[in-house]
Amino acid sequence: MRWTISSLFIFPLLLCAQVTEKSDRTTLGTNATPSTQQVTQQLTRTPIQDGPVDPKEYIVGPGDVFSVHIWAATPLTFQVPVTPEGSVVIPTVGEIYIAGMTLAEAKELALKEIRKKYLSGLPSFTLLTPRTFTVTLKGAVKKEGTFYVQSTQRVDAIVNYVEPNKEPDSTIAQRNIKIHHKNGKTSVADLEKYYATQNTLYNPLLQDGDVVVVPYKNIERDFFGVYGAVNRPGSYEYVVGDSLTTALRIARGFTAIADSEKIILYRFQSDSTQTTIEINLKKIRLGEAGDVLLERGDRIVVYSSDEHHRDYTVTVAGEVKFPGTYPITKNSTYLSEIIKQAGGITEFASLRNSQLFRRSVNESEIDIERLESARGGITPEDSAYYYLETDIRINRELVVSDFRDLLRNNNNEKDIILHDGDYINIATKKNTIYVFGQVVNPGHIAFETGKDYRYYIQKAGGVTEYAREGDIKIIKASTRQWLDPDETIIEEGDYVWVPKEPYRPISYYLTVYSQVFGIVGTVVSLFLLITR
Repeated sequence: MRWTISSLFIFPLLLCAQVTEKSDRTTLGTNATPSTQQVTQQLTRTPIQDGPVDPKEYIVGPGDVFSVHIWAATPLTFQVPVTPEGSVVIPTVGEIYIAGMTLAEAKELALKEIRKKYLSGLPSFTLLTPRTFTVTLKGAVKKEGTFYVQSTQRVDAIVNYVEPNKEPDSTIAQRNIKIHHKNGKTSVADLEKYYATQNTLYNPLLQDGDVVVVPYKNIERDFFGVYGAVNRPGSYEYVVGDSLTTALRIARGFTAIADSEKIILYRFQSDSTQTTIEINLKKIRLGEAGDVLLERGDRIVVYSSDEHHRDYTVTVAGEVKFPGTYPITKNSTYLSEIIKQAGGITEFASLRNSQLFRRSVNESEIDIERLESARGGITPEDSAYYYLETDIRINRELVVSDFRDLLRNNNNEKDIILHDGDYINIATKKNTIYVFGQVVNPGHIAFETGKDYRYYIQKAGGVTEYAREGDIKIIKASTRQWLDPDETIIEEGDYVWVPKEPYRPISYYLTVYSQVFGIVGTVVSLFLLITR
């Protein structure tokens, strides 16, 4: 009987709630413009919450739907909306005004009233569906207007809203965002601080009728910079009241190698002079020194604790017992030490042809050198050779080193301090001379001490009919130098290059002959004029 009577109260209330909700949806659809309605759907389709609703922060308002459970001999469950008047009507309990309260206050009041009716039951009063309402976005944004949001969404949901298939807009200010509420109060959002600390104080929940005003972002004028050993170095929007600790939080804190006792603040005065302020953050944290207030244009540099802790390495390849990559200490590790760490050389090593390579320039520096070389008036032939040499430098520069004197004779004067990225190649004994170019049988020829280049060319079958014998070159294996045969003796691993006589069409010889005859004719004419 009691359940039947309760049903008579519940059915009209639920019917009324459904009619009201349907009416609200119909009104929302007719009043919203097509573009606004589309944005509304995107903002409210599947709102992403940053965690459970905070009962102490969430403000209850018309449209929120609550679930009421009363665990008694006969369990009861109701879904009750907050009416436009700001109250909930709980069957058998009555009307309770909760609009404007925090969720925690509303729950406490509702449970208190339910317990008056159900003394022995265990009631619960839970937010089931957050409401939807309108907020207005103004200021330095691409799209001002009124948008529909859910009550669980925060300021960043509307300020940094990104439409599908579009990139975030980095020109929109993230700090000093004003939120004007219907009750006349104003809040301030600082999204940079929120992203850095995840403190929702800097990214408040939106409320019914809020007007969000985004200021103009002028990063070229209103900025501070944080550089060095921080996780996110760069320039950031400056807001009056910013301090050193605020700036470091926004830059996402220190890296693992940062020295918190060595921070330098550079400040420019009105007369363009620079002031340097040394800061010890450790003392600020211990309360031994006060935080430093920033000014517009300040630059903060966080130094590393010790640069020797960086990952400096060299690579050893070729004829060593344990080739691979080895760590070194900056400006203090020698070539002989690394060879020992690699287990020493093998019996097949050719110290004469072993090499140490170093890359000391980058491509941007080479590009600048090439541009500067254009001002020197070098010939096209010289420029082609220069470009070839610089391309080789980009890959590896050869460091002058005498491996034989260092490792065989233990001459420490020949030892070399290694740099990060050095490449040590202990060459393999080849016991051959490679002959290539315009020879009958190019390839490797067994090395014979004291033999000259003619011997190896003969062993390769001699030259071809197109060989340019006057320009034969010896390429040294250890230095890659191109030398004339009379400038060096051939050593194990060297190369003999026989170039080809260039093909020239008949027009070339006609041009040469015509020029020669022209010169001869001019000389003869001058001679005749002088002798007459």
